[in-house]
Amino acid sequence: MPPGVGPAPVVGVGVRRARSTVRNALAAVVLAVPVLAIPVFTALVLVTPAGAATSAAPDPAGPSGTLQLASQTPWVTTAASVFDLHLRAVGAPAPADLGVSVSVYSCLTSVSALTQSLTSSGPQGTPIARTTTPLPWAALPAVGGGIDLSLTVDTGGSGGAITPDNLVIHLRSGSSSCGPGVYPVHVGLVDTASGATVDAFTTGLIYTTGVPDQKLRVATVVPLSTVVGPATNPSGAQLLASPYSALARPAPSSVDAVAQTVAGLAEPATPVTIEVGGQTVQALDAARPLTVQALASLSTSGHAPVVPTTYTPVNATTLVDAGLGSELTGQLVRSDGLLAASDIARTPQPTAAGGGGPWITGDGIDDATLAQLASAGYRQVVIPPSDVSSSPSYGSSAEPFTIDSPHGGAVTTLASNADLTARFGSDPTQPVLVASQILAELAQIYFEYPNGTSPRAVVAVPPPGWVADPTLVGTLTAALATSQILQPVTVTNAFAAFATPASCNGGCRLTPPSSGTLPAAAIRTQRGRIDSFASAVVPSTPAGRTLPTQLGDTVLASEAESLRIGQQSGILRNTGVAVDAQLSQLSLAGDQTVTLTARKGQIPITIAKAASMDYPVNGTLTLTSDRLLFANGQSRISMTAPLQHATNNFYVNVQARTSGEFKLQITYQAPAGGLVMTGGLVTVRSDAFSVVGVALSAGAVLVLAAWWVRTGIRRRRRRHLDAPAGAS
Repeated sequence: MPPGVGPAPVVGVGVRRARSTVRNALAAVVLAVPVLAIPVFTALVLVTPAGAATSAAPDPAGPSGTLQLASQTPWVTTAASVFDLHLRAVGAPAPADLGVSVSVYSCLTSVSALTQSLTSSGPQGTPIARTTTPLPWAALPAVGGGIDLSLTVDTGGSGGAITPDNLVIHLRSGSSSCGPGVYPVHVGLVDTASGATVDAFTTGLIYTTGVPDQKLRVATVVPLSTVVGPATNPSGAQLLASPYSALARPAPSSVDAVAQTVAGLAEPATPVTIEVGGQTVQALDAARPLTVQALASLSTSGHAPVVPTTYTPVNATTLVDAGLGSELTGQLVRSDGLLAASDIARTPQPTAAGGGGPWITGDGIDDATLAQLASAGYRQVVIPPSDVSSSPSYGSSAEPFTIDSPHGGAVTTLASNADLTARFGSDPTQPVLVASQILAELAQIYFEYPNGTSPRAVVAVPPPGWVADPTLVGTLTAALATSQILQPVTVTNAFAAFATPASCNGGCRLTPPSSGTLPAAAIRTQRGRIDSFASAVVPSTPAGRTLPTQLGDTVLASEAESLRIGQQSGILRNTGVAVDAQLSQLSLAGDQTVTLTARKGQIPITIAKAASMDYPVNGTLTLTSDRLLFANGQSRISMTAPLQHATNNFYVNVQARTSGEFKLQITYQAPAGGLVMTGGLVTVRSDAFSVVGVALSAGAVLVLAAWWVRTGIRRRRRRHLDAPAGAS
């Protein structure tokens, strides 16, 4: 739990005695992980405008400190007319010097007015109820390391100021004629010695009076992810032992956050839609196996389906536009396999004729990406509103519409709510406050068209890279479970609430999103090397069955959109070293010089396989020389050469064209892809004599001998003839 953040509201869930599969799994998780009381989120997509803030900035010249909201009453009704706030002061002056100021404003008339009231400038207008002097902090009831500010809500009459003796909010004070609605509440932490405001925030008091004919359907998406970056300088030995050494370990805090979020989603059974990829399941399986069991139980519970997604969160459009559509397919296939192996049920593709999915993204998609998703079986998508022109809506709620991809296939689409998306990540230090502000915005969307007869829906999608906060998720989902005006649903049920898609003004056309960056060339290089290496590995041992997949996972991990391009490249560099470490276990061994004593002979080739390579390898052995002829009559020969032992000998018949010393080029390649796994040069010395050469040489000697004999005879005759008469 972050410092200074208290438990979720009382409406959160504790651990109960297991009476079902879900509860049994949850109880096991609770034994291993501290569980926060967590309410269930609705399916509404929110995006906060740029520059919006959740708390008022303190006076830089005044005392420092933070006012944190530990819990608040989600709904005020005629039957429960108390608005309760649990507050904590962190790093502030001593409690004796602190006070609390409260200003309550009239109900809002629009979503834009709510958005404005939550900015740093705070609500506008004259409060309908307020403290004229700060309420003494030390005089308020202590609770959970902070104080309890319990305000009675009077929905009928009007009254005066909020004082220690009159902790009452009169909703009809002043000129207000409001009834049900959202009332901004500005709370400040005051240094009573100087009168300076230490910190402040704005939340919402939501007053409802009954159950309408049509609640606002809210589909909340809860992404669970533990994205990791590259390991720092892993050694070859580490990468040889495990290719996953190319990746850093997931932060324990992120694993704990996922585990606590999963535990909190079991009860109450508030409908949500879970997104979880294979990489996160691997991390949980290693560190929190009971959480994987609980997640599997949730996936079949009916209220928390798991939608198919990628191995790690990626920007699908960036992959497709970079020519890496096959990587997107690989992401989906690998993730689906890992979830299936953990008994986590996935919403099938398609779920029914004419409808499947959904694919949920905060990045947006283009036509090419939509076409690939359609070919993968997706028939429903959720995209940001900025990604489509003229998307139909009913006030601030969304309606399904159809996008016809020029590449073929019609896809039913819902646009998420941009304000809600941004609000999810607006202030990580104030999870309860953020959840309360999301709830206030949902309520304000409902109050635009209350008690309608037509269905209305919103989809709440956190922004890309958002890390699940169990307190935020728990606070929101618990409040939705008890709402009179909001109906939590799954994303699939949000689509199903509408009989037919709505029409778009001018047609629903995708607005091409800005594409991110990826080290595409390095991804292709390492993927090609791994695929080629995989074609050589014989899957007859455990290592042979898992090694190529593990190497491939590191490439998938490098595509995570939350990583900077330098981090992505770092993972790919480590992957390259991991492949090299495997190849280093093969070597061309034996004598490096071979002598032929005859024109024809055999050349021995020995390839050694290290003992650590405990899997067989298949490959192609190729020999090339311009001074030798092989059995095929050519200067190059290739043959299949399986390596099953530590020492593997192969013998090749050759014929020397001439005597002398020359080089023989040897390579051992994977069956597919052309990856050279080992190789080298062998020196061949030929001492063989040519028969023709010997005959010619012998003939030359005979001719020379005959010439010498003949010349000698002629010289003697000449001397004899030239001798003087009588000399005899």
